[in-house]
Amino acid sequence: MNLNWKSFVSGAIMGSVLFSSITFAAPLVVKLMVNGAEIHSEVPAQIIDGSTMIPARALAEALGAKVTWDKNNQTVIVEDEKYRHLQRKQANIGEQGAADLAGDAQKHFWVISNGGIGDHQDGSFAFKGSDYRWMASDLNTKTKFIEYIELLYTPEQAGAYWNKQIENGGLVEIEGKLAQPNADGGSMMGWGNATAKLIKEGQGIQTFSFSVPLNDKFEVKEMKLRFVEGKGWRIDEPVDTIR
Repeated sequence: MNLNWKSFVSGAIMGSVLFSSITFAAPLVVKLMVNGAEIHSEVPAQIIDGSTMIPARALAEALGAKVTWDKNNQTVIVEDEKYRHLQRKQANIGEQGAADLAGDAQKHFWVISNGGIGDHQDGSFAFKGSDYRWMASDLNTKTKFIEYIELLYTPEQAGAYWNKQIENGGLVEIEGKLAQPNADGGSMMGWGNATAKLIKEGQGIQTFSFSVPLNDKFEVKEMKLRFVEGKGWRIDEPVDTIR
């Protein structure tokens, strides 16, 4: 076999140059920290062309969610473990499930009332004689706001609450971004410790009587839950019923 050493040396030098270029342009691997713990994954978090790329499975599972791959639709599906039992099929949500849903609804209401939990834009501004603040990044658009409510409420109730807030000035939309009056609040009702009793059941609809702690006594509230196809059990009452 004739070996062309000149070609071999030239190829080796060229390969070295290309390898050096690839090494120089390689993505920068960065740490992924979730709630104070470093997350290690088969594919590490990287900065590529100025954008930080994080593996969906590692991040989602660290936050208690499940990631699956829908090959037929070429879709990555991330599901929150907390709500998965409400989404799989139309079954009896159960009294404990209803109580858990109501407790989560109160937490959601006060996240909204306090402007969200994402990054906040500093400062406030005057609008029609009132002091307003921008909503945090997790709730700062109409789409995000309604999607957050629909995690726990029916689409009809989410839409009604949006309309109510826009009409009464509880929200304003300025160039696609949301703001709310600069005020906070609280509630003495302990929905997180409420108990539920099923009192009526129909096709995809269940009505519960809730016993809700309030100081040293209890208040009784009746609420309807409805199964929303493709989503699961949702509260079918005005959003500010639970606050």
